[in-house]
Amino acid sequence: MNISTKLVVGNLTFSAIVAVAFIYILFGVQATSDISIEQQEFVNRQIQAIEQQEKILQLQTDETSRLMLIIEIDREFRDLRAWLLDLSVSWLNEAEDNANTSLEELKKQLDQLAKIDASLAQTLSDKTDQLFELMLEAVDSYVDENRVQGNSLLSDGRILVEEIELLIHDFQQQSHAKLDGLNQQASQAGKIVTLSGNKVKLSADNIVTNNSALLSVSLFILALIVLLSLAFSYLMRRELCIPMERLRNTVESIQQKSDLTLRFEVRSMDEIGVTGTAFNLMMEQFSSIVSQVSDACLELDQAISNLVTLMQQAKEGVVKQQQATVHVAAAITEMATTVQGIAEHTEQATHSTGEAQESAIQGRKMVDNSTTETQELSQLISKADQAIRDVEKFSNDIGTVLDVIGSISNQTNLLALNAAIEAARAGDAGRGFAVVADEVRMLAQKTQESTTEINDIIASLQSGTHDAVDLMGDGNKEALHVSKQAEETGVSFETIEQKIHEINDLNTLIATSAEEQTVVVEDINHNIVDINDSFATTTAAVESTMSASENILKLSHHLASLVKQFKV
Repeated sequence: MNISTKLVVGNLTFSAIVAVAFIYILFGVQATSDISIEQQEFVNRQIQAIEQQEKILQLQTDETSRLMLIIEIDREFRDLRAWLLDLSVSWLNEAEDNANTSLEELKKQLDQLAKIDASLAQTLSDKTDQLFELMLEAVDSYVDENRVQGNSLLSDGRILVEEIELLIHDFQQQSHAKLDGLNQQASQAGKIVTLSGNKVKLSADNIVTNNSALLSVSLFILALIVLLSLAFSYLMRRELCIPMERLRNTVESIQQKSDLTLRFEVRSMDEIGVTGTAFNLMMEQFSSIVSQVSDACLELDQAISNLVTLMQQAKEGVVKQQQATVHVAAAITEMATTVQGIAEHTEQATHSTGEAQESAIQGRKMVDNSTTETQELSQLISKADQAIRDVEKFSNDIGTVLDVIGSISNQTNLLALNAAIEAARAGDAGRGFAVVADEVRMLAQKTQESTTEINDIIASLQSGTHDAVDLMGDGNKEALHVSKQAEETGVSFETIEQKIHEINDLNTLIATSAEEQTVVVEDINHNIVDINDSFATTTAAVESTMSASENILKLSHHLASLVKQFKV
């Protein structure tokens, strides 16, 4: 299982648990909210019932006040009736005063009743006044000893008393009926309040129970999430941080010690394991390339050493040829003087011819030696040219190897960039992997910089080698030219020798032969000068080649020192 899959599985598991927890908590909160809404409805009903109770209670209070008032009126009316009856029997002034006092009290109570029931209060007031007047008239009739009229008036008074009592009784009955209805309404409202209170209490108990259960489950889920987080952190450290630390330590050890034999221990086949495997393969290739470069440097050192030796030998050969050319020039000069003496002194032709013959033989030998040495120099230059071409081939091979190193460095840099992107996707858990990717990129950059430096050195080496090849080619051409001129000089010496033999036979043609010999000697002298110049050019070319070879040797040593920084 790769890292991304592990992270996805862990995140999905954690997200699923959190989602289940939130769904459960949401349902719990929703249930509590529903219960709270229902409780609010019960409370509203209870408040309405209480308000209705308050209204009923106010009505009861008002009705009770009315009832108490009518009872007081009834009691006061009874007192008034009693005093009037006492007055009708005793005719005492005290009874009349008490009756008046009772009437006044009754009037006050009727005034209060008027605020409640004006019609009834007026009726009772009128009838009470009629009764009071009738009773006073009856008393006056009895005082006047008119019993018939007094009894009639008392009879009318009794009728009025019955009517008043009936009105008061009816009012009392109505008040009692209203009070009974209000009491029933109050009882019903109380039952509603009690029922609503019980429902509110039950809802509160349900809310407390749900909240307790929700709190317990929330604590359990929180503990489970904490445990899963700890477990996930531990697994991520074991699966990500520790392998990345090992990879980083391996990269740091290679970077600090320049030890290309170190390898990352692959323990899994996730992204880190694949990266470690690719890193090990890259280090194998890099170590192999560095070994090949080191071997190529050794071969290059050997080839350059051989080239320097050949150049030294070529230089010595050129010096010898130049010395021989000087001798040849001196001999040619002497031979020219001899030819001129022959021209001037024909009588000494035989002696001079002998000397000329010896000089020609000696010059031919010197020319033959010069030709041989020139051919040997040409062969040495050819060998040096081949050695330089081998150096150029080795340089090209090293350049090819460096191209491979550069390609691997680019692949490593790309691999490190991909690793950094994967680390960025991993978030905080991929920080260590990002550090390892940066270390790998630094190593790849260092490798690329070393490759660039080596490539510059190889480019300088190839440029010097190419210049040496050109110089050696020019030297070889000059040597061939000198060899050709030497051969022509040899042919000229053969011609001189033949002419000397002809001089011995044809003294008559001595002057002509002398002139011809003078021309030939001049040509030879010019050829010798050209040969001497060619030797100078060849010497300069050899010295330039030796200087270029020494520079190549220094570059090779520098390349070898760069390669030796790595342990393979």
